[in-house]
Amino acid sequence: MNTAFLKSFETLRQVYGNKAFSGIALNKTLAFCKNQDKALITKIVYGVLDNDIKLNYIISKYVRKLPKGDTLIYLKIGTYCLIELSIPSYAVVNDVAELSKLSGDKYTVGFVNATLKNIAQTVRNFNSYPEDKAEYLSVKYSYPLWSVNKLIKDYGFDTACNILSFVPGNRQSARFVNQVDCLGVQQKFGVQAQITPFSDAFYIVGSLCGQSDEYTVQSLSSMAIARICSSKLGNGNFLDCCSAPGGKAVYVKQLCPNSTVTACDIHQHRVQLIDGYASRMNVQIETVCNDMTEYIAEWNKQFDVVLCDVPCSGFGALDNHPDIKLFRENKDISELMKLQYAILSTCSNYVKIGGYLVYSTCTVFDNENGQNIRKFLKEHSDFTYDRIELKEFPNADGKPYYQFLPHIDGIQGFYVAVLKRTE
Repeated sequence: MNTAFLKSFETLRQVYGNKAFSGIALNKTLAFCKNQDKALITKIVYGVLDNDIKLNYIISKYVRKLPKGDTLIYLKIGTYCLIELSIPSYAVVNDVAELSKLSGDKYTVGFVNATLKNIAQTVRNFNSYPEDKAEYLSVKYSYPLWSVNKLIKDYGFDTACNILSFVPGNRQSARFVNQVDCLGVQQKFGVQAQITPFSDAFYIVGSLCGQSDEYTVQSLSSMAIARICSSKLGNGNFLDCCSAPGGKAVYVKQLCPNSTVTACDIHQHRVQLIDGYASRMNVQIETVCNDMTEYIAEWNKQFDVVLCDVPCSGFGALDNHPDIKLFRENKDISELMKLQYAILSTCSNYVKIGGYLVYSTCTVFDNENGQNIRKFLKEHSDFTYDRIELKEFPNADGKPYYQFLPHIDGIQGFYVAVLKRTE
């Protein structure tokens, strides 16, 4: 049996059946796999999840009724490999049919084999998409229809198409504590490096081995938020309200070593993640386990910069979390907005007069972004827009708020607004 197919199936079964987080489930799988299988397993797992709606739609055109459970997972693996990978069609059909023997049902094996043979004959020329424009985009780019309609409403059809069709590069970013260039990264760490807008960060081609106090894997969007906060902080007091795993808080402390940094999260195990991150990077910060919707009197007007990087729908960071598209629903947005606004309103109390409140999300929906800020400013006359300081991204630099979009800015879709407390 094809080991990569087997391990991909086992991982996808955890995600589809138990709603396991894809990244966690995949990392557990890869820990027990041979190196030569890891790349293909990762490709299949993330590829199937990222193309879930499209795969369901295509498979439905070849069967009378869409199957459920393991049978559908077999077909999704096979169809994805037939469409996207350079594996010979006969090998995909044979290997997935062999995989389906795990079912112990001859009918299932025969059904999977016959269906994939039919799909293999014509799927590379498949073009039978819905005629409705929104439904077409939903299937073509495998986004929930509700999210497509929301993007069209917020940005217009053309920009929505650009957001949906953007394909991020297969690379991770990492920042380095000590000054180094691309050649230095390659020589010291054995991976190829490409420049990013930030002088201390690089795109990495390959895998950095293990953990180190010399570097940390971190998204450019996370770095950007930390840099915006540090530009306002100087040697002051900084509060990161929803901090885990702690990347922004740690980076702010490294950028402003004479500042005092407090990092909070609602769950103790997540606070431990922050502690572990800070310890690995040799950074001293204070951590607190607290529900940031609950007011803490002793923090009133105590911080020069307060960051509310609030829980959100995550639709700006789907490259790292493709399972969001599977399980997030439209009704979730209104609940998230209530939580986001509660955190923003409560934590605004902790900003000193003359201090700054930074609000950010990793989503692209206006409901969670601009709408929350407009409501907040209407209800809090003691705050006003200030300016973003991020010279590495001229589109955002100098503006009071900015929506980063992957196809324009080349990084994850995230929103940031900077507010100043005036009284």
